[in-house]
Amino acid sequence: MPKISIEELKIELEKSKKEIVLLNSKYEVQVGELKKEVSYLKEQLMAQQDMLKMAVDYADKLGKELKNLKKRIDSGNFQSIH
Repeated sequence: MPKISIEELKIELEKSKKEIVLLNSKYEVQVGELKKEVSYLKEQLMAQQDMLKMAVDYADKLGKELKNLKKRIDSGNFQSIH
């Protein structure tokens, strides 16, 4: 097995350090991109949640109005528009 000189070890160590720095920077870029995407998806989900809440509230309001209309019709206290 050939012996490796200290200079060769230093060169390999320096290469390894550079590779670590490069991999670290690539990792940081990827994490940044993922954070942006997650933030965008979170905004989209919140907007959809708001829309669903508005739809449910509107449906609830219509349901109450229909019940009131039925009560008015049943009680004979309903005047036709025509």
